[in-house]
Amino acid sequence: MDSNPQGLAITVDGTAMGTTPGSTTPPYSRASHTIAIAAPGVAPFVVTLAQTANGPRTIYFNSIVDTQGKIASITTTPFAHARRAMQFGRVPLGVIRSTAALAGRARFSDRRLVVRYDPRGVNATFARIESLHGTLSATTDRQSTTDVRRIITLRPGVALQTALHDFAQEPGVTAVDRVRLRYPLASAAVYPNDPFFVQGTQWYLNAIDTTDAWSYGLGKSSIAIAVIDTGYDPAQTEVAPGVLFSEKIVGGAIDSSAKAAADSDGHGTFAAGVASAQTNNGAGFAGVAYGAGLQAYKVFTDGTSPTADSADVAAAIREAVAHKASVILLPFGGPPDAGPDPLERDAVAFALANNVTVVAAAGNEGATALDFPAGYDGVISVGSSAINDTASPGSAFGAGNFEYVPTYSNSGQTLSLVAPGGDLSGTGDTDVIHGIINAYTTQPLAGSPACPAGTTAAACSVTFSGTSAAAAIVAGASALLLSQNPSLTPAQLGHLLTSTADDIKDGRQGSGRLNLHAAAAALAGDVGPIPALPLPSFNAFIAFAYRNSGGMQPQIIDVTFPTGVHVSQDGTFRIADIPAGAAPYKIAVWADTNGNGVIDAGDSFGVVAANCAASGPCSGATAIVAKRVASGFVLP
Repeated sequence: MDSNPQGLAITVDGTAMGTTPGSTTPPYSRASHTIAIAAPGVAPFVVTLAQTANGPRTIYFNSIVDTQGKIASITTTPFAHARRAMQFGRVPLGVIRSTAALAGRARFSDRRLVVRYDPRGVNATFARIESLHGTLSATTDRQSTTDVRRIITLRPGVALQTALHDFAQEPGVTAVDRVRLRYPLASAAVYPNDPFFVQGTQWYLNAIDTTDAWSYGLGKSSIAIAVIDTGYDPAQTEVAPGVLFSEKIVGGAIDSSAKAAADSDGHGTFAAGVASAQTNNGAGFAGVAYGAGLQAYKVFTDGTSPTADSADVAAAIREAVAHKASVILLPFGGPPDAGPDPLERDAVAFALANNVTVVAAAGNEGATALDFPAGYDGVISVGSSAINDTASPGSAFGAGNFEYVPTYSNSGQTLSLVAPGGDLSGTGDTDVIHGIINAYTTQPLAGSPACPAGTTAAACSVTFSGTSAAAAIVAGASALLLSQNPSLTPAQLGHLLTSTADDIKDGRQGSGRLNLHAAAAALAGDVGPIPALPLPSFNAFIAFAYRNSGGMQPQIIDVTFPTGVHVSQDGTFRIADIPAGAAPYKIAVWADTNGNGVIDAGDSFGVVAANCAASGPCSGATAIVAKRVASGFVLP
């Protein structure tokens, strides 16, 4: 911890810890730690951190340039968003189409044109003429003794306007025209025929708008979700056909024999089904990933109170990487006050380094720190959301109902986002809206709840509530998005999910509640989807000080928050960690909607007009208007 000027008072969780510069190691606990540096005449600079699992953090307070700011509004979008009502079973798969939004899209190709020749006036071969004007390739579309039409593709870097002009000057050329661009008139909302989906009991798929997200592409078996949990039921027809690989890792022993990973508990089967159940097969459930593959790793012991140890979890993570998993789901946790486990932490880092996304449950203790492994850096940590349907019972989106974060769901500054996890009041709560229903094991341990005799495997179901269910939903969402664009890195995917999340107006929501349609649309570059996407909430923005590096990526100079400080739900932010003696800089806010790290179309961005000096607060940092970015944006 350091400051400008030095000698400022430090407190950690309300206890005086000397003055700057200084350092401290707070004890691990189930709560976040509050670190404050106080300067005379201003509010203390407060940083809230969960216990760090990945090394020290630098906290720097430059009280000389301490600047308060606020986003006043977000503008420039013609669309108003309203969540559509549940529409289950009304139409066959994939036949609903909607009007396209073409405003702002390019009309012409920038590399292709059409040249018409009268062969009687041409003094050289067509190929010779075309080679003089930057042609990469050409094909003949129509040919007669008086009229030849050729489709020209220009080499990269050749200006279309120049080529149009130069071709028009050639003897024998009678016309030159551009090639028009066409777009799909709409995406087709996808409605699978799985009974639990059709009946509306899988309300959570509608809450995150899977039907519209699936229109951008369905899951692929080559994109596999590794579910590290209690295994899977080989007889569960909604899960087993999608399992590409399975093994048991308990007590350090690895067993990949047939049925070694059999699930006697049901939690792993459920998590796998939520993520990627066999979809549109006319039976059972729909899975979020709709066709993505599964890998099942059993790391929990059998018994009425199964446990797993972090060494086996670490081994399973490495096995998942070795078997080419794309997403690793960790729907379990251990208390943060036990501290991070080096084996588990390093295995997570290994997965991320190998471009494998890791999704973990935040925990169900109502703490302000995340359980491990959700608490490790780079993990997409997931809390729960639930529906209060008191006003319109049994209808997830009925009049007067609202979404909230249940008290059991862990939260804190490092929480990525929330997803539907439900909030069952007990085993007697039969309201389907209060829980997450999906596939269950057909062969539970003796004494455990079982499906009634005669129940088909596809109809054998269980209802859970908790962050495990929410994490399984996000793992499925991650696999679906990777199926649509396999080049996404774990960091890009995490940012895509958080920057497109819906604001449910709950201070414990992280970046918001998963909106899979918004994420898929942003990934596809569709700035005008139907139903329209909402403008980003204020807490989807980061605020930062930057220097213009000449490209589309601002050079952020903040010290405490090197990737920017999260904007509060009311739009306020505080920039007070600029290096002493920094050259003139600007303060900006940015919602990187597609998570690609570049300010481009669809993002929202706002900047203070005047340069800020290192001699005092940046004037005019309030009332920033963050505008939705169009094509051709230039970083101020």
